[in-house]
Amino acid sequence: MNSMQAVTDEQLIRWVADGDASCLATLFERHHQGIYRFCLQMTRHRAQSEDLVQDVFMKVLQKAGGYRGDGSFKAWLYNVARNVTLDYLRRNRHTHATFDADAADAEPVDTRSAEQAASGRQLANHVAQALARLPEAAREVIWLGRFEFDSYEDLAAALGCKPGAARVRMHRAMQLLASEVGAIEGVTTA
Repeated sequence: MNSMQAVTDEQLIRWVADGDASCLATLFERHHQGIYRFCLQMTRHRAQSEDLVQDVFMKVLQKAGGYRGDGSFKAWLYNVARNVTLDYLRRNRHTHATFDADAADAEPVDTRSAEQAASGRQLANHVAQALARLPEAAREVIWLGRFEFDSYEDLAAALGCKPGAARVRMHRAMQLLASEVGAIEGVTTA
């Protein structure tokens, strides 16, 4: 399988589009964990997120011919994942996600003092709670923009908008997040 590591995602999706569905397994191996984390962030349900990952890759198989190669495969993939997840949320009317501590990722190792570490954990918990309170659109922009993509161009491709609009969406989402964190901490923001 080492030879597959040298093959780009863009080439693999072209082969899938040409009828070689076996290449989808390599794309799945490369991207399923990131797609799962995105779905989990949006739904806050582990089992449903696992199902959505399967749905996303089935859609990729069905829509492989629609990949035109004018952007990164990863951005296209996350656009598919976004659409699948938002369709699920609309169908199931998950308009207000609740914070589920079990669905949060494990905390990184903290080498600071006990007091600093406790303060950092509290802030991280507040940010996670605030993120869960945000509307779906704000959550997805923050998640994709901060954890999946390094550029506004790729973020825009995943969101299906222009880079300028992605910047505006990120700015507004971060303002909402700051406001929610402030509300949780009892701080008023002007």
